[in-house]
Amino acid sequence: MKIFSGWRRFFSLLLAVLVLAAAAMPACASEGFTFNWDTGEEGDSTEPHCKSLFMLNLDTDTVVYTLNPDEQLPMASMTKIMTYIVAYETIPDIEHAVITVPQSVADDLEGTESSLAGVAVGEELTGLQLLNLLMVPSGNDAAVTLMAYVDELYAAGKIVPQDAPNPEDPGAPPEESATPPPVGEVGDTIDYSGSSYFVQRMNAKAQELGCKNTHFTNPHGLHEENHYSTARDMAVITKYAMALPNFTTITGQWRYEKPPTNMSPEIEYKTNTNKMLLNYPDEYGNSYYYTYATGIKTGSHDQAGFCIAASATYYGYTYIVIAMGDMDGYAQGVHNEMRDAKTLFRWAFLNLGKKTVTSQGDILSSVKLEYAYQKDELLLAADKNVSVMLPNSVDASSIIVTVQKPESVQAPIRKGEEIGEATLSYANEVIAKVPLVAAESVARSDLIAGWEQGRSLLTSPWFIAIMATIAALIGVYLILLVFYRRKQRQLRRVKKFRDL
Repeated sequence: MKIFSGWRRFFSLLLAVLVLAAAAMPACASEGFTFNWDTGEEGDSTEPHCKSLFMLNLDTDTVVYTLNPDEQLPMASMTKIMTYIVAYETIPDIEHAVITVPQSVADDLEGTESSLAGVAVGEELTGLQLLNLLMVPSGNDAAVTLMAYVDELYAAGKIVPQDAPNPEDPGAPPEESATPPPVGEVGDTIDYSGSSYFVQRMNAKAQELGCKNTHFTNPHGLHEENHYSTARDMAVITKYAMALPNFTTITGQWRYEKPPTNMSPEIEYKTNTNKMLLNYPDEYGNSYYYTYATGIKTGSHDQAGFCIAASATYYGYTYIVIAMGDMDGYAQGVHNEMRDAKTLFRWAFLNLGKKTVTSQGDILSSVKLEYAYQKDELLLAADKNVSVMLPNSVDASSIIVTVQKPESVQAPIRKGEEIGEATLSYANEVIAKVPLVAAESVARSDLIAGWEQGRSLLTSPWFIAIMATIAALIGVYLILLVFYRRKQRQLRRVKKFRDL
């Protein structure tokens, strides 16, 4: 028992060491392709600066690089991408709607020392102007103005969501107030999630898009404990926003010319916070300009560090990079998140390309065919062309095809009828899935079908069991019949003897 106890302590200690070693191992990319960070710009660190990275090719919807893509982190002003979505989809005729900046903007943001677009209380701006001020200079005041306007429309009954309860229904829950909660002392964060219809719509939209690790409490991104997202979720949100009108145009401009308003008679120039679009050094002499950058949104504060949702296009290829959690760069005033994005863009443009991994009509498998004349196999073809981003060095033979299909199919079969699915993988990662369809039409042979069904019936376990039972009953009957006849003969002999 002492020996057993000693071995048990040894294995417990070994297990603990292994667990600690695993925890200490650096996180690695779980999806996409391998990238050697030693190929970064001269002078850059040979490792990523950000806690979390996610890179997506929009042409093929291919994830090409990830680093801790599902780690929940504060996303700072990248929040405004969702603010844009909700504002654009909620405000009627947003491009022409005239919106007055409310007093709540000054009250809520006083003392926060946050990024402002410089709008004044009482200033009248169109929704389109506010969207520009939201995304280019990253105006928190523009964000709160849009939120307050939507909440006001909702409170007045001018916005009725499809899933809203019927107010005449006595069992309907009472509507929540659209008035933001009062602000505490200067510098306090604000959680609007329980009182603002706008913020509720932000969270509802995130769920609708399939974001599982995202929660919004405000429209601007100032730090709040329950305000977070992930690089993966932000990529989903960004991709969706890029399909909305004006989004890429607004986020791709290096500066915005704010026209004169009732409170500001002069044109005002607002520079984009995305320095990848600025072809000149910043105040510290650092240049982050990237020729092929096209947007999108930056973010930063003490808890988030530097963050960016960046996009770039080159030779017909478009990528987005979500970079979150550049804490060291933030402390030093150096935008390493932009350097990480730039490095990834350069690597992708030089080393990745679109490859057609299968074409419509390519035969990828076959399946056993029943009830057909002189044909016992059906060929399965790809239903569509499939192209994905892959390293230029990858050969077609490196693509592994795994097929999901039934054991057999029965005629008649129509050409193009879906039979199964092929999964295409590279380096143990799924890169595409394609439906498998019948490559030809096959008629049913009634004679063969009848024969096969009959044979199947005759060889089925149930039929054999029934026939065995019948045979056993017949056997018992014959045995009983023999005994019965023998008994009858004996009775006749006895009767004959008595008659004598």
